[in-house]
Amino acid sequence: MNGYKIKFNGLDRLYRRYDTEFDAMAKKAWQSGRAILGEQNIKLEQNMAKKYGRRYAIAVGSATDGVYFALRATGIGRGNKVFCPVLSYVATSGAIRRAGSEIRFIDTDGSGNIGIFPFGDIPDALLYVNLYGNTADYDRIRSFCEANKIVLIEDAAQSQGAWYRDIPSGAMGDVSVFSFDPMKNMPSFGSGGMVLTDDEQVCRRVMSLRRHAVNSADFDHGYNSVISEDHAGQLNVLLDHYDELQMDRERVALRYYANLPDKIFIRGDEKNKSSHHKLVMLSERRDELKEHLEQQGIETKIHYAETLDPANLGFYPVAENICRGALSVPIYPFLGDDEIDYICDKIEDFHGV
Repeated sequence: MNGYKIKFNGLDRLYRRYDTEFDAMAKKAWQSGRAILGEQNIKLEQNMAKKYGRRYAIAVGSATDGVYFALRATGIGRGNKVFCPVLSYVATSGAIRRAGSEIRFIDTDGSGNIGIFPFGDIPDALLYVNLYGNTADYDRIRSFCEANKIVLIEDAAQSQGAWYRDIPSGAMGDVSVFSFDPMKNMPSFGSGGMVLTDDEQVCRRVMSLRRHAVNSADFDHGYNSVISEDHAGQLNVLLDHYDELQMDRERVALRYYANLPDKIFIRGDEKNKSSHHKLVMLSERRDELKEHLEQQGIETKIHYAETLDPANLGFYPVAENICRGALSVPIYPFLGDDEIDYICDKIEDFHGV
């Protein structure tokens, strides 16, 4: 329990809500005798593709692998240049480094998403992130990629359930990648990711990369990057309940917004329907506030100050400002109204409201 009254992540509560279904699905998977790439995996891929309007969905061992596979499958590797937001978890830029490509970091906008592209600097691909679950300015991003005939990859690890206008996250990239990490909106009790695309060749290449590229005409080696049948079964349970889970998550976010001033939160604009993956507030006394909340039994996190290279400080002023003040507070579908009110009261106590 770590001594917290309110933990940052409610994975234990998720299990309690669906324990009967989880247990039955795990038993079914184990009794099948098929450890990987069986019935549950196929069902998950088919249903994810259908839900997000894509021709293909390929389950992989993690979203980190998924982003790397997306780069490789679209021909991005050594000698290529990739635009990438400077503010994200290290897995985003790490996938580009793993592919051997040159990273061209871009500062963020006020929502934490990728900002203005430098004039005249044209990459081979653009890898963007819907940070905290708030969709980036997709119209601008897509127009830039189409005008310059470059690959667009959507890192949707935090934005399953989000929308930009009438387009769901997961359908906005030439290739899009979801995450099933335990911290995500559709979490596995392990790990996992999903690559989504409408391109048959990309699908074939990702499927090759995840299983050692055996007999591949495209790659001389691949990786062991699959999810187990019992994990796929868990995710099938959650996919069946995903819309209700998102409604509960939105309920939590709206109660925070009702209790506290809008201006303290990082939020998207009117074109954006957030997945509410993270609820991030800004405070000029962030470290003191974090300590105060922990003393009251409230677990918080700091995202993502570790991604900024100290050697480059001064070049990304918007991202740096966010990193100085950002504090993520608990948000998951199983928080009670009394718990949300308690957190908000302690935040107000700190600020003397």
